[in-house]
Order: sequence, then structure tokens, then C-alpha cells
Amino acid sequence: MKDKIMLLLYEWKHISRQPAVWILFFFFFVIGGYAIYSGNVLTTKKLVAIEEVRKESVKDYHNTLLAFTDTASVEKKQQAENAGNPYVMDYRYPRIAYDHPYPLTGLASGIKDLTPVTEKVNYYTDYAAVDREMINPSILFEGRLDLVYVNLYLIPLLIIVLVYNSISSEKEKGISSLLIVQGGTLKHVLLGKLLIRLVIVFLAALIMNALGMVFSPSGPPSGNDAFLWFFLLLSYAVLWISLCFVIISLDGNSVFNLFTGIAFWVFLMFLLPLVINKTAQLKHPSDLKLLDLEEKDRQISDEVWAMQSKVVVDSFYRNFPRYASAYRSSDTLDNQNDAFFAGYYYIKQNHMKAVIDSLWEGDNKANQTAYRLIRYNPVQNTEHLFTLLARTSRADYLDYKQDVKNFRQIWQTYFYDRVFFMKNGKRTLSKLSPEELKALPTFKAEHHEVNRADFIYGISGLWMISMICFTGGLLMNRKFKQ
Repeated sequence: MKDKIMLLLYEWKHISRQPAVWILFFFFFVIGGYAIYSGNVLTTKKLVAIEEVRKESVKDYHNTLLAFTDTASVEKKQQAENAGNPYVMDYRYPRIAYDHPYPLTGLASGIKDLTPVTEKVNYYTDYAAVDREMINPSILFEGRLDLVYVNLYLIPLLIIVLVYNSISSEKEKGISSLLIVQGGTLKHVLLGKLLIRLVIVFLAALIMNALGMVFSPSGPPSGNDAFLWFFLLLSYAVLWISLCFVIISLDGNSVFNLFTGIAFWVFLMFLLPLVINKTAQLKHPSDLKLLDLEEKDRQISDEVWAMQSKVVVDSFYRNFPRYASAYRSSDTLDNQNDAFFAGYYYIKQNHMKAVIDSLWEGDNKANQTAYRLIRYNPVQNTEHLFTLLARTSRADYLDYKQDVKNFRQIWQTYFYDRVFFMKNGKRTLSKLSPEELKALPTFKAEHHEVNRADFIYGISGLWMISMICFTGGLLMNRKFKQ
């Protein structure tokens, strides 16, 4: 036990006397601090934007309420009569969906850093707006980086600098035999050195990431997510310790170990992601740049508007049998009635959806291919798992869009129930009263739980690679020259 304590003290003195180590840790905390600040600024902007939209919605509510009683002029009287009209309500006091940032959002960039945090929810869907996915480098060009970027890129560099000469320098100085006397075999000495360095790096990363959670503008994460985040951080550090263990076990000199470690870092950080992304893009090229969606939306609008009234109206009643009893023969006479408008928006959004789906087909397949391939790159796999925990991944964005879609269906049903209201066997437009404004459907934002199976599968891959590297290092370690 005394020998192990002496080895620990020797290692601490050895590490603390290296200026490069202190400089690297200094930059790690400085860059990490900036990453936390940058993420908090972006999160704060999102929260401010949400709060401003909420205030605007409250203002819309009061203006709508005022419209019921404002009869100061002939025009105002006309507006007061139509104040409760569902169409007027959908325009004047629209429903709002909020994508509230999760407490870990500021630590991991994702597609949600480019998409709106709020959106109006009308009774019809506007498919003209298309959101594009983003990647970390896109944010770096904007002068912003996140803490996950610091974790992914700087933790390996810290480990490489700390361990590359952990044995070779002692052998080059001729003092490895003294260490063996104190700590046992050279293999045991190496494992002890690696463990000490793993603890140092992990504690530094743990402190930095814990600070990021504590200072999150959107509050602390759940205990489960915080634990998974730290466990993923540990798994990533263990992965790089294992890779360095293999390199050191090749029994090369310090220069060989350093350059081999840097070569692994460059390959996993830049070259392999480039190959994976290009492979996915070449296999499934994107068509999104080939079409002006707003122009296509106008074209489809004109085409649907020019269709025969009966075709448009019948499409609505056929696909919304809930309102079949509201049908009347005058619906098919012209294009200036509620049934035609409902059918018009239904056909238009279906046509636009077909266009969007065809355009997204290449991107969706490319994303699926990329997600399958990143399993073979532990760095990209780790980044994906971090974004899952931060709720900034494409999967979480799609969950949010599905929530918006579900809420739109609720609002659409509420809207059509008013427009096609049946009273005494006759269809009539049921206007809203001022009291009913408070009872309108509202969007309830929620953060979906992380897919456990996906997370376990991903982190199992990291530990599998670590175990393979560790086993390989032990086998090669037998050839160590004392």
C-alpha cells in the first residue's frame, strides 16, 4: 500500500511539473467556460423569444376581447359582429406552439439551434417552410461552440498529452526499473498511471459539465439525465484511455506515441466523419435545393383554386365524415363557401406534403444511412448520444413537430365544429363568445424521454470498443521490454 501511495505521489509531481499539461488544462477550462457562456446566451435568447411571443399572444387576447365591445364606428360595429367568427379568431388570436429549451440544450448544438422556438398553429398546415439540419461546424463558423464540442475534441487531447510518455519517458530516462520495484510489473505501473490520468481528466470534465448544468438558464436537468450525461462523459474518457493503452503497448518511443495518438484523433474527429457524411450524401443526394417551395406553393394554390367546386367540396366531406350531415347542395355552386375553403386547404396541403416528402426522401435516407454508419465512429456516436440527452437531436425535433401536428388536429376539429355546427338540422356558423376565449385549446409543451434502447445500444458500442482495445493492449503488453 505504501508503495502505491509513493507511486501516486510521484505521478502527481511528474504531471504537475509539465507546463504543457497546465497550459492545456487552462485552455480546456477557458474554452469550456466560453462554451457554457455561449450556450447560455443562445438559450436565453430562446427563452426571451418565447416570452415575447407569449406577451404578444396576451396582447392579441385583449385586442380580440376588445373587438367584441368596440362599436365606436360603423367599421368597428361590423368587426364586433364578426369578432367571434372562427376564421377571424384563427387569424386575430392564433394558437401558438412553444419549443421550450431543455436544461441541457445549451450544452449540445443540434437542429433546434436553427429552427424557430415558436410557431403559429392554424387550422391548416403550411408546408412551404422547410427546416434544414445543421452540424457542429456550421455553428463554429458563426463563432459559437458548445460544451459537447469541448468534450469531444479536447478531452482526447488532454488524455493523449497526459499519457503518451507515461512509460516511454521513464524507460528513456532509465528509471523504469525503480518504478517496477515500487509498483510491481511494468504492466501494473502502466495501468496505475493510466487510471490516475483518467481520474484527473474525468474530474476536470465533470466539474466543467456540472457547471454547465448548474448555470443553465432553463433550470436543472432531471437526475436521470444528469447521471446519463456524466456516465457518457466517463465512457468517452475510458474509450480514449483504452486507445492510448493500445498505442503505448506497441512499445514505441514518446514521439511515436504522441504522433500516433494525434493521428487517431485526426482520423476519428475529421477524416472518418467526412467519409461517413460524403458516403451518405453520394448514396442519397438531396433535391431540396432544386425547387423554390414558395413558388411551388403558389402554383399548387392556383391549381386547386381552379378545380371544380364539386371536386373540392366532395374531397372535404369524404375525408371528414364527421361533418357529412352539414352538406348542402349550395356548397358546390361556387368557391365562396366554408366547405370549399375547407376542401381547398385539405387538397393543397396534401399536394404540398407529397412534394415535400419527395424532396426530403433523399435527405431522410441520407440521415438514416449516416446514423447507421456513425455506430462505427465512436466520436460521432458519442455526439449523437449527447444530443439525445440534450433534446437537440433530429429525433427530438421530429417528436416536437409531431406534437404540433397533433395539436393542429385538435384545433382543426374545434374550428370545424364551429364552422359546420348543426342546429335543429341546419348548418350554422357558431361564433365564440368572449367567455369562451379562455377555453380555447392551448399547446402543451413537453420534453420526451430519451429512447432507452437507442441510448443503451449506442453506449454499449463505446464500451465494446474500449474492451477490445483494452484486451488488445493487454495482449501486446506482454512484449514490453523492461
